[in-house]
Amino acid sequence: MGEFVGIDPLGAEKLIRQMEAGKDVLDRARPGLEAAIAEAGDTWTGSAGVTAMHRAWAFFHESQQDLTWRIATLKRMVPTRQQGMLTGTLPFSSQTAAAQAAKKDADAITQALKNHDRHLSGQSWNEVDKALSALKGKLDDPAYSTALLTALGPQTFTKLLRDWMNTNAAGDRRGLTPDALQRATDSSPGLLARAFASAESSGKLGGEWQKMVETAPSDILTTLVALAPQSVTFLNRVGTQLLNRPPNSDAYPTDPNWSLHNLVKAYEANPDAFRRLLAEHPKEAAVLLDAYTIRTTGVPAYEETLAKALDGALKPGSGPDDVRERAWLTVINSIGDEHTLWVGGSLGTFADSPISRALARNITPILDHLARGQAERNSPELPSLSPRPPWDQLDPAVSARFMGALMQDSAAADTLMKASAEYTKKLDMGRYHPFDQNTDIQAAHVNLAERTGAMANLLLAGSTYAEWSDDEYAERIAGFVLMPVDYFSEYFPVVGKMASVGKAKGQDEVKDLLKGLITDYLDKKTPGTARTVAGRLVNAQVNWLNESLKAHGQPPLTASQEALMRNAMVGRMHDALLDALERRGG
Repeated sequence: MGEFVGIDPLGAEKLIRQMEAGKDVLDRARPGLEAAIAEAGDTWTGSAGVTAMHRAWAFFHESQQDLTWRIATLKRMVPTRQQGMLTGTLPFSSQTAAAQAAKKDADAITQALKNHDRHLSGQSWNEVDKALSALKGKLDDPAYSTALLTALGPQTFTKLLRDWMNTNAAGDRRGLTPDALQRATDSSPGLLARAFASAESSGKLGGEWQKMVETAPSDILTTLVALAPQSVTFLNRVGTQLLNRPPNSDAYPTDPNWSLHNLVKAYEANPDAFRRLLAEHPKEAAVLLDAYTIRTTGVPAYEETLAKALDGALKPGSGPDDVRERAWLTVINSIGDEHTLWVGGSLGTFADSPISRALARNITPILDHLARGQAERNSPELPSLSPRPPWDQLDPAVSARFMGALMQDSAAADTLMKASAEYTKKLDMGRYHPFDQNTDIQAAHVNLAERTGAMANLLLAGSTYAEWSDDEYAERIAGFVLMPVDYFSEYFPVVGKMASVGKAKGQDEVKDLLKGLITDYLDKKTPGTARTVAGRLVNAQVNWLNESLKAHGQPPLTASQEALMRNAMVGRMHDALLDALERRGG
């Protein structure tokens, strides 16, 4: 019979640490005390002292074990993040009682399974189910679950899962479908999965259970992670093992791959584990992100599930910053790989991808790293632009393909444009005048302007992979080209509501002008080459800036200043703009 207990885990864990410190003191004192007693012989008056010391050490040790067991059981019984006292009725009064009950239940299950192997009938399987039902209410106790699994062994454990599948989900040949998983949750597989989660969390399962991950079929492993929340360590061991197996290594490669979907579903429920997988296992994570994998699983829900898992793992503020950044690098390198199918090819486009939208929605915190990489490529002589590790290892060409992949989806492209515009706005280039006599202020301007231009450059480079209509293409390219110009006027403050309205109207007008130039070029109405059009687009930016200054009573740019502005714009985006126009209009 169990007992009702209440424990404050934080306080109990502090006590456990204090008892460990006491054990250390006793360990250090024991050799000297025993040597002194031996040397003194019969003259030693405190002969019982050594025994008392040993008893004190044993008391601390046994108390630590008992407290640790009680805390672990309570935490599984009350799976919340609440602070303070946790209460509940433990199923057993001690770890010894838990282990004895587990051995008895394991014997009953084993005998029922042997009987089923002889008869292979519905009735004999019902006896197995009945024996397994005895586990209910006991599995939160790690001592019980560990003893149960140890008594069953991996072979019997996996056989129980396989026999249930053969009896209750015989048609699910590449993992359990959602309907079958629902049935499994409330029956024997659900109990076995919870037993495994409880035992594995204790860290006391033998090496044969570690080996099981390498040898068990994919559907067995993904059933385990789908039916009960497993630890980060175990889930990622399952993930890396399955994703390293040859494609279609199971016997039914043409069936829908529910095993892969169930693995990703488990990652959706455990963003910490998925973040770690992305950050620490880029090769295996790339399999999940591969366009061919996404479009050939045979499970329509897979793409949406993967999008939700990515959203949970990569959203700003989730998990440690360094782990999240390395996870992003894996995603960018995978999707933007030189041989990626995300940007066309036999699979077509990802025009309606929830993955693209999830990534675009969470990309804001890393835009500066991407912009710095592009800016360093544009101006390698300016070390202040260099991205910090680990972003210094990212190839800007990969970043461009990654952006282009996301831009296949129109909604994701809009989100990227908005996020990039906000990024350049926050840089606030107007803090530093480009023509200030102070060279440090000029250098500060150049740093911000280079990053602003680099972001537009990156979007332009990505646009070469996007498959938009001509009108949508012209609209977006005009927006990209205007991004740096929108903030140049901040060097020259515009005062008053009417003036601000006039400035906004002027920006709309120049955007229409730019869009018209691009549309005419695509429609072959503009004479000349893409280089000619790119030059006209840059000139239109500078002309608009100068006219805007005049309209608002500001001194116009001098000829030398105008030349510097034009050269800066050309240097920061002309090549990407030219490439985009040539690819589209060629």
